[in-house]
Amino acid sequence: MAFELRRRSAVASSALPQDWVARIRAGDEAAFEAMFRAYYDQLCRYVAAYLGSRDAAEDAVQGVFARLWEDRAHWAVGEVRHYLYAAVRRRAISQIRRMAVQRRAAPLLLEESGGAGRASADAEFEAEELWRRLERALAALPPRTRAAFVLSRQEGLSYQEVALRMTISPKTVGVHIGRALAVLRKVMASAGK
Repeated sequence: MAFELRRRSAVASSALPQDWVARIRAGDEAAFEAMFRAYYDQLCRYVAAYLGSRDAAEDAVQGVFARLWEDRAHWAVGEVRHYLYAAVRRRAISQIRRMAVQRRAAPLLLEESGGAGRASADAEFEAEELWRRLERALAALPPRTRAAFVLSRQEGLSYQEVALRMTISPKTVGVHIGRALAVLRKVMASAGK
């Protein structure tokens, strides 16, 4: 058993990165592990510069690898190294944006009561209500528009990647995203009234 695992690991680590793609798509865990080991540390160092901490960088890199493994059957990539670096960079940018939104929203959720920092029940209720409105608006979108929006904005895929996944053109992805954003803007505008 141990010999078999070492042999599989040796075979996977000797494979070229282009070979990994086909093997990973087929569910080869040894090839995935070899790719993970080959790129993990350098990707963490690369993205730590964006995020400012090793922990946040590891979260971003692990998230990319986790998503990659979950969607391995649909993984279509030319050059592995470029794909991984771009995916990790997009993930880091998404994390930075999410942190910025949380920083901007924090004062709205905190009550100014002598610096106690307790969350205001009204602000929490309003935030939850706004979130429910957004979720309802997303659910009401046409299925293809909703799918394009979720893949692009929530999963962080580029228009080209969304187009490949949905088998449509990148321009059509842009049209779907534009429609979704228009609907969501209306929801946000009506929430402010």
